[in-house]
Amino acid sequence: MKKYIFLAVMMMACTTMWADKYNYLTVSVSGDEYISLPTIQKITFANGNCVVATTAGEYTYPLSEIKKMYFSVEDPTAIESLPQETKNLQYKDGKLKVEGDGMLRIYGANGALVQMANVKKGANINLSNLKPGLYIVNMGDKSIKLTK
Repeated sequence: MKKYIFLAVMMMACTTMWADKYNYLTVSVSGDEYISLPTIQKITFANGNCVVATTAGEYTYPLSEIKKMYFSVEDPTAIESLPQETKNLQYKDGKLKVEGDGMLRIYGANGALVQMANVKKGANINLSNLKPGLYIVNMGDKSIKLTK
């Protein structure tokens, strides 16, 4: 019975080690150092050093000695591609009509972002809150100029 308990404890310990196998920040200085990602609280760069603050303490690396620094995770395919934005923009009678889905951005003549919204197909956006002037409306790879 004790033998089975020992085996179960060993399997649980190994499973934990295997599950965390690739979840590290790797810093190559004179050799590779691995810091478990869940323990990292903050990474800062100051005074020619990289400081990695963890729950166990701080690690300081001179930037001049770092050869390589990278994050490794078990499933690198977890990043999903953003959906393609479909669009058709028309400005008429003080309203912007959008035939498509995606992130809509309106920029002033000085290039500053003045309005942004995630819009759905068929949206009619009232632009009465904008001051008279020249604006660039962008959605995906489509941009139009409008004068209000």
